[in-house]
Amino acid sequence: MRTSLLRLGYTEAAKPEQADIFLINSCSFIREAQEETIQTVFDTLKIRDKKSPDMKVGLVGCFVERFSAAVKQDIPELDFTIGTQRYHEVGTLISEKFGIELSAHAAELAEDVVRCNADSARPFVWLRIAQGCDRKCAFCIIPTIRGGLKTYTMEDIDRQLADEASLRNHTVPMREVVLVSQDTISQGVEEIERIVAHLSEKEEIRWIRLQYLFPDRRVLELLKLWQKYPKLVPYLDIPFQHVSPEILKAMKRPSDTALFGEIMDLARKISPDFEIRTSFIVGFPGETEAHYNDLVSFVKTHRIDKLALFRYSHEVGTSAGDQLAETVGDEEKYRRINELRDIHLETRKQYALGLMGRTETMIVDEVNAGEVTLRRAHDAPESDEIVTAPLPGGLKLQPGDMPQVTIKAYTEYSFLGEIKRPADV
Repeated sequence: MRTSLLRLGYTEAAKPEQADIFLINSCSFIREAQEETIQTVFDTLKIRDKKSPDMKVGLVGCFVERFSAAVKQDIPELDFTIGTQRYHEVGTLISEKFGIELSAHAAELAEDVVRCNADSARPFVWLRIAQGCDRKCAFCIIPTIRGGLKTYTMEDIDRQLADEASLRNHTVPMREVVLVSQDTISQGVEEIERIVAHLSEKEEIRWIRLQYLFPDRRVLELLKLWQKYPKLVPYLDIPFQHVSPEILKAMKRPSDTALFGEIMDLARKISPDFEIRTSFIVGFPGETEAHYNDLVSFVKTHRIDKLALFRYSHEVGTSAGDQLAETVGDEEKYRRINELRDIHLETRKQYALGLMGRTETMIVDEVNAGEVTLRRAHDAPESDEIVTAPLPGGLKLQPGDMPQVTIKAYTEYSFLGEIKRPADV
């Protein structure tokens, strides 16, 4: 969205009240996100009414996609709305709607956009390899918002890479590619291998990461790719959502929980270093203390390296929200989440302390005031742990460099490290 506007000659306002056009990027996945979206809309409308009456306010994203009719009826003060499939057209759509004449200096502006994006570029990029989902998980609204699964062609993927490269102007290399979709495994192992093989041939790319793998038996076959393609990082992002067969059936998820252990065991057979990221939903309708204790037992007996915990949100439009009654109150959901979090952190701590003194190749994400922010191959950008280290005097590092770093300390959600000399950049 930002790029589509900058390329047409729009400039960014320093303060909200200085904007001629105010875009709110929305979310509607769970109730808190919906409430935050609505509150942001009304906060913005207050700014317009008090300080900038000519400001145009638009709501963009999946809240619009999901509640289009209600938005138009209940918030007529909005000047425009744009759904999830047209982010890249936002600049043109706004110009056409309000009769804004496009700048005659497009070439110069394109250079400004490249310079602006290069200044904030990081050495990783998310590549979307599909959109939508055909599954019918009882708690999930994504198929309603995003539609059914639509896979991207290799041409689509290369186009994303080319766009990203043009915006960075080669100032920050694309060292890491993160493959994402709502349901990555549903594209099939052969198609995923085709993409991984294609990306592995690109010299600039050093790490390839897969995220959002649904736990079905194809993951066992997929894991064989890690033995063929060394650029695949030893990291598996696979949301289990629960471990009680009864609750999983109610969630309309696979209930063969023995498969979860098989996947984790095979991953660590391939590499003892393999780190697993998963997520659990706590407080689903019908979850008893016994079901919750199944989660506790699983976390205590399996090495889960990264764990996201979510409070079940009762959503209209999902089969759980429309057909099941809530049986666990919010206070109890939070108690269970906090307890499970503490158990996981204690088990994670024991593993993390075992990494002390280990030297690994890491990727530099940022360099600020003598301090370097890095990541291990086992950590996804903007969601997992980071490593901070002082920048040794006389050593120059920039985002995308990949020095050797020794892990010195663990601080619950991050590590402290020491950059070795000479650094391999």
